[in-house]
Amino acid sequence: MNCYADRCRNLTSAISATGCQAAILTYWANVRYLSGFSGSSGVLWVPVAGNPILITDFRYDEQAKGEVDNSFDIRIVSGSWISNIEDMVASANGPVAFESEYVTVSEYEALKEAFPQLSLVASTDLVGRLRRIKDAKEIEGIKHAITTAEAALQRTLAGIDWTDSPSERRVAGYLEAELRAGGSEHLPFEVIVASGPRTSLPHATPSDRCVVSGDLLLIDFGARFQGYCSDITRNFVIGSPRDWQIALHNQVLDAHEQACAAVGPGVLCRFVDMVAREALVAHQVDQYFGHSTGHGIGLEVHESPSLAQRSEQTLEVGNVVTIEPGVYLPARGGVRIEDDILVEPSGFRRMTSLSRALIEL
Repeated sequence: MNCYADRCRNLTSAISATGCQAAILTYWANVRYLSGFSGSSGVLWVPVAGNPILITDFRYDEQAKGEVDNSFDIRIVSGSWISNIEDMVASANGPVAFESEYVTVSEYEALKEAFPQLSLVASTDLVGRLRRIKDAKEIEGIKHAITTAEAALQRTLAGIDWTDSPSERRVAGYLEAELRAGGSEHLPFEVIVASGPRTSLPHATPSDRCVVSGDLLLIDFGARFQGYCSDITRNFVIGSPRDWQIALHNQVLDAHEQACAAVGPGVLCRFVDMVAREALVAHQVDQYFGHSTGHGIGLEVHESPSLAQRSEQTLEVGNVVTIEPGVYLPARGGVRIEDDILVEPSGFRRMTSLSRALIEL
């Protein structure tokens, strides 16, 4: 089975539904999803009839020929891509869709100037709605990224002397090195390491603060394999945990487990978020949870669907999402527990395997 040809067929059906005869795709993740091309400079022309065309430059000539599916034509150009699509526009014989979320104002104006006769149709989520449902190859890529990340964390926990009061920055650097040594491509995001009262910062940047006895330690990390990401958060304590730390972790774990149990095909994303929040309401800590319960994951570490309070999306079989409720007590400490979850016909499958316990180091 040719997954790229299948994806393009699905896209051309979506293009036809808009009344257009072709689409211009400029966003890197959508270009890679449809063609396999991983270079930083690529534009796709996808007509309803005929072969899709990848437009790139000399730097990626050899790479494109090695990566791009053979159902695509490859065009190596000099100058802007807009100045090299005249024949494509002429062959479209109708309106052309473009990604309104990603085409810049200057690119749009340049298109209108170059092709005043062209009817451009702003389309939203044209490829994103296809990317939400992962195929077997994508699920395997995410699973590989998860196992790579989990093994790197285990080596980090075992390799650091925690009695030596390492800095957050040192822990982050050690983990990042292990992620790369374990086979990760460029990391999907900067590793988050926060300790003590800094764990109340949901996206803390690792600092020179030293991790000392009695500290909570929050680590949010991921790996990338063949473009696909993982995203995991785990919590630790240096030495014996205090009662409030155990209680806080148990409250978040309860919200996490209830939210996971709510996942399934046909379930509203905002319902999963509501379940997590109601669990924290019962523990009287909901006011310290300010972000969404989760998000899609794939070629991007944050993608659709969104498990948020105002989300209008519904979970479908093949979605891979994070479940990551957190509670952050200002100037005291915070806990977030994050797993990567696959939506299956019968409910959900947890793809991450690391213990969700509060582990003593």
